[in-house]
Amino acid sequence: MKIKEILLILIIISIMNGCQNKKREENSSISQKTPYSMLPLKLIEEIKQHIEYQKKIESDENSFEDPYHFTSRDLELASILMLEGLKNNGFNIISDEGFNSRINEVFSIEHLKNHHYKINVTDNYITLFGNQKEDYNKLKKNEFEDIIYYDNRFLMRKEHLFMDIQLLKSLIKINNDNTYKITIQPYHIHRNKYLFNNDKASLAWLFNNDKYFLSMLLERYSYDKEPKINKMMLDSIYNINPARGELIANLFFVKDSYNKLQIRKNLLKYVEENTSATDNRFIYALGYYMLSIYSEDLDKIFDEDPSKKFTAVEKAEIVANIANIENPAIEKYKSPASSDVWNLPGSSLYNLSVSHPEVIKIIEQHNYFGLPKMKEIIAKLQEEAPPTGADPE
Repeated sequence: MKIKEILLILIIISIMNGCQNKKREENSSISQKTPYSMLPLKLIEEIKQHIEYQKKIESDENSFEDPYHFTSRDLELASILMLEGLKNNGFNIISDEGFNSRINEVFSIEHLKNHHYKINVTDNYITLFGNQKEDYNKLKKNEFEDIIYYDNRFLMRKEHLFMDIQLLKSLIKINNDNTYKITIQPYHIHRNKYLFNNDKASLAWLFNNDKYFLSMLLERYSYDKEPKINKMMLDSIYNINPARGELIANLFFVKDSYNKLQIRKNLLKYVEENTSATDNRFIYALGYYMLSIYSEDLDKIFDEDPSKKFTAVEKAEIVANIANIENPAIEKYKSPASSDVWNLPGSSLYNLSVSHPEVIKIIEQHNYFGLPKMKEIIAKLQEEAPPTGADPE
């Protein structure tokens, strides 16, 4: 099963959980009648104008598509309303410094800039484009159009929020006396409370009701610093098809929108820290992947053939990063008592070095890709058992 299919399953599970908890979610939505003095009357009037204009446009058009053209001002007004609703549900506003620190930690904004990820930074918001394959100028020009296809997300720099596009009419109902009722869906509340308040209860809610969002943090934005999310994603992919466990490698080694290799180091660290004498599932799966990048994907297991996806240097860097955690784990945990689990005669690096000795040379030429254990690991290769299938001496 390919990773896209697995993510689709996560989406379906999230939807099913949402349906099962629909009544509870509706009851927890913010629905509050508030005197207009909490929002300036001028702002209330502007919101009313936007809503009335949208309704007029919709009534004038006979189309299945929404004819209303969303603008940056719609986004900004929606963010103001979203913040009001979130505050009423216990959301704590954070400082500019705290916001910038958190979006760099979760969304790696500076990293995305440096690695040519297509984002749009304005004074009021940052657009995280869902469609990275389009030309950047086209994405920027149409960032509020074709919403379903682009799947854009926004980081609001003034209100310090994460949000997708929200129509004003779905957020607020304004009465004739300018009192209003703001309605915020639970997933907005818990996404923002987890992201910016580090709320553990909201993280638990997201695990039960919004797994797609959590998977998106890792799969799309490379947020690999939350062990619980790492475990969820690795387990879900591995358990669906243990026979093809190497599919988990699609989470570790990715190409950015400019076809540059990105390695999720914290995910590798998670595997390193969660391997034991009785559990080497992920280590062995990555070891099999090491061999896959040098063999044609004849069975079409992967969305893109790993042997063709990476350059020779990129393959060597992937090999080095896997060996950097696999070989020390073998040395630490493999013993006669653990032979039922650690049952391969040699490390993946040793086996690969027999058929592709050039990989060792590339690793050495690139100063071991900055991995401090690799020099010693390579020096110890000849101490290992012969590769599987080798003729005895």
